[in-house]
Amino acid sequence: MSKKRKSFCLAGVIGVMVCLAGCGTEEAIQKEIELLSPVEAVTGVETVARRDLYTVTVKDAELAPYTEEVSFDAGGSISKLYVKLGSNVSAGDLLAELEEEGVRTKANDALDKYLSEKKVYMDAVKGARKKLGTNLTVEEREQQELVISQAEELWKMQEPGLWATWEAARDELGKNKIYAPCDGVITACLSEGSTVAEGQPVLALSDPERLYIVVGEYMEPSEYRAYKNVYAVVDGKDTEITYADELMEEKGAYTYYTAADLNGAKMGDFILICMIGDYHEQVLSVPKSAVYKDSLGNYVYLIENGVRVRRDVTTGYQSGVYVEVVEGLQEGDKVYVKN
Repeated sequence: MSKKRKSFCLAGVIGVMVCLAGCGTEEAIQKEIELLSPVEAVTGVETVARRDLYTVTVKDAELAPYTEEVSFDAGGSISKLYVKLGSNVSAGDLLAELEEEGVRTKANDALDKYLSEKKVYMDAVKGARKKLGTNLTVEEREQQELVISQAEELWKMQEPGLWATWEAARDELGKNKIYAPCDGVITACLSEGSTVAEGQPVLALSDPERLYIVVGEYMEPSEYRAYKNVYAVVDGKDTEITYADELMEEKGAYTYYTAADLNGAKMGDFILICMIGDYHEQVLSVPKSAVYKDSLGNYVYLIENGVRVRRDVTTGYQSGVYVEVVEGLQEGDKVYVKN
């Protein structure tokens, strides 16, 4: 058979095959079209169910030791430090001293001033009374009585202030030392010669045996108690924690929690605080992504016989993922969820 004849035979076979394919029923063709049509295909379905809806507020925290800042009850220059960074101390140990010479001089000067002014008053009264014991004219006697009266009146005005100044200066004596309030490690300190004001932190003392979960902002006790639940995520595990009321008054810049079980966490480890609030128990809900909105209001696509059907709904409370359905759906309904 020639090449040309072979070509004719092949063309004939192809033609027959095409004709046979064209002889399929209309029903078969329609089925093929339906299989290819994506118009009513449902890919994401969620069941309408009752869920606990709530908000979750998260805070970054750190596992840190109890730390107390210590300061002098008076201002002055630090004359002596008995510790350095990293020093281990016991409760009651002497930590630092202020230069006391100026404080003592101030107290002595205040006392000298009080005694000096009192002597002026007493000498004036004594001198006038001595003169009243002599032969004086009526006018001279009146003049000496006036001296006594004026001296007493002046001292009455001066004495409280002079005494208060001396007392204040005297009280500064003995305030030049600070002692360790507890066992621990020195984690911060100023240097000798530094000038400090009354109440200014001089040293920081940390107790590694007392670990707290510390959030870098303050939370009022009433705010804490308003949450349904507050817990920590420690090493990937939910951990029950307790608000440390005993530290809140003195540690107003931070919020402290304690935990019975720290799941092996160590000092300095990062911890996540989760606070569950605005709690709505077992409300009928669907994912937010199932709810649409147009000029007529909110609606969902209810799945009926594999087909999406619009259903108008009334929504209520919304959490991070779900939204409450007040009207329009029943528990167990299936709704379309867009990807």
